[in-house]
Amino acid sequence: MAAVLVGADQWTERRRRVRELRELRPFAREVLDLYGALLAVQEDAYHQALATPPPPDRLEAYVAELVMPSVIDAALAAAPERLRVAVSKRLEDGGPGSALHAWIRDEPSPPVDTFLARAATSPVLEALGERAGEAFPGPRAGRTCPRCGAPPQLGWFAAAGEDLATGPRMLMCSRCHTSWGYARMTCPSCGEDSSSRLPIFSEEGASAGERGSVIRGLPTGRTQPPADAVFPHIRIEACDTCRRYLLNVDTAGDPAAVPLVDELAAIPLDLVARDRGFTKITPNLVGF
Repeated sequence: MAAVLVGADQWTERRRRVRELRELRPFAREVLDLYGALLAVQEDAYHQALATPPPPDRLEAYVAELVMPSVIDAALAAAPERLRVAVSKRLEDGGPGSALHAWIRDEPSPPVDTFLARAATSPVLEALGERAGEAFPGPRAGRTCPRCGAPPQLGWFAAAGEDLATGPRMLMCSRCHTSWGYARMTCPSCGEDSSSRLPIFSEEGASAGERGSVIRGLPTGRTQPPADAVFPHIRIEACDTCRRYLLNVDTAGDPAAVPLVDELAAIPLDLVARDRGFTKITPNLVGF
């Protein structure tokens, strides 16, 4: 399945969902406030890169000069205290140039460097579109982004067509936010496709196999999610072979959902997966 492209309206949708989830998920307000502050910076960076696209081989210098300073300002103003302290210390230790250098080359880097690099670079990559892949040479495979080669951050179910019970499974890139189709009940980390090795956990913590319907991972006999469910449209998709997982957002289960924002605000589900000994394929922007 071809990669799914995004357009300028994604910024309106992300802001809308941040506002909604701030009211629905009080425990995630600090994270959402940070992301909301970053969205203003990222949207400006996106439109600037659309108007004057940087050559892919100049991506690092472009982001360091034109985007990173505003990302740092937003983080210092709106980030939770622990992240603010980490960003301040990073500035004392040296400029953000090395953070970008390591991240763009897929080299290990401290969490604060990864946060700054991802926040500053992703909107430029979204604006570059297909040309974004030129900044990241290397092989492409079905389990990595067909555009830039990065691993997925999350999964999501698209809306179903008229002749389908459920929509296709998509993966979203952790670097450029491209989405691409991927087989159901197949691990995006190692390729395991035995259903007995691929537990799925609902909000209630019960594992369930793929049920092939809009309502998934609920106890036998139940036809609707619990009235007090916080994440009825999000589930943990794990793998017992590689012990990795990601969160999957069902946009049919909640048509108002914006996968990138909903996944960011689903911290309790990440904690459930970690408690069961699984490691996320790629942590999200704030490190969960």
